[in-house]
Amino acid sequence: MDIYARKGIGYIMVALVLGTGLLLGGCAGTMAKVQESFQAQRAYDAGLSRYQAKDYAGAITQFQRAVTIDPKFDDAEAQLAWSYYHTEQYLLATRHFRQALVRQPQWPGLYDGLGWSRYRLQRYHLALEAFQQAVTLDPSDRDARVGVAYTLFALERYAEALPHLDRLTREGEGNGLRNASPDLEQVRSRYAWTLFYSGDYQKAREQFENAVAARPDWAGLHNGLGWTFLRMGDRQKAGEHFEYALKLQPEFADAKEGLTQVETQVKM
Repeated sequence: MDIYARKGIGYIMVALVLGTGLLLGGCAGTMAKVQESFQAQRAYDAGLSRYQAKDYAGAITQFQRAVTIDPKFDDAEAQLAWSYYHTEQYLLATRHFRQALVRQPQWPGLYDGLGWSRYRLQRYHLALEAFQQAVTLDPSDRDARVGVAYTLFALERYAEALPHLDRLTREGEGNGLRNASPDLEQVRSRYAWTLFYSGDYQKAREQFENAVAARPDWAGLHNGLGWTFLRMGDRQKAGEHFEYALKLQPEFADAKEGLTQVETQVKM
């Protein structure tokens, strides 16, 4: 074998060794990524278990671990945001909802979460934008539609809030939720107050009475009925409901004010 042949064989051997090394290195990198993905998924699954058990602080720890391992784990980012929301850390919730939306701008649930986080921070105009975007993407999203109605109420845009609240209340009744769903009675309460502030006391009374029938232990509903009867000129019934509200919640300032007005009018 001449020198050129030996050199050729040597080059081939070097190439094989280098190629094998590169192949092994690539496999190692792939294996590392697979392992990281597995670890992120395990942390996410653990977070979901804690979230479902309402251990939101524990869920935060696991979801944070998942997104640290895999910064593009959007489901973990979304659940982390909701976990912050449920621990009343609304600024952090807002931040993580927005981060998830950068990569997933078509997820209506992220806009819904962003809306509620902003709502709790009393950033009502921004909350309304987020809720409306959620409803645009998914018109059947009841939670976001409730958010639209509540935010319009908070902005004192009662005329705009009324059709939303009316529709939500009718849907709740139509689905057999009457006298069974806390969510329905909360919506009904907001609907009744919207009617009250709009000056429609008769309809407000009807809605408050329907809500009280389902939730007789809710002081706020009796307070609402008290103010409605007071505006309708029925001081006796107004006083009865203010007194009942104070029986349920002795330091209820609004009910105390209402009872004071009843007593003042009676003396006059």
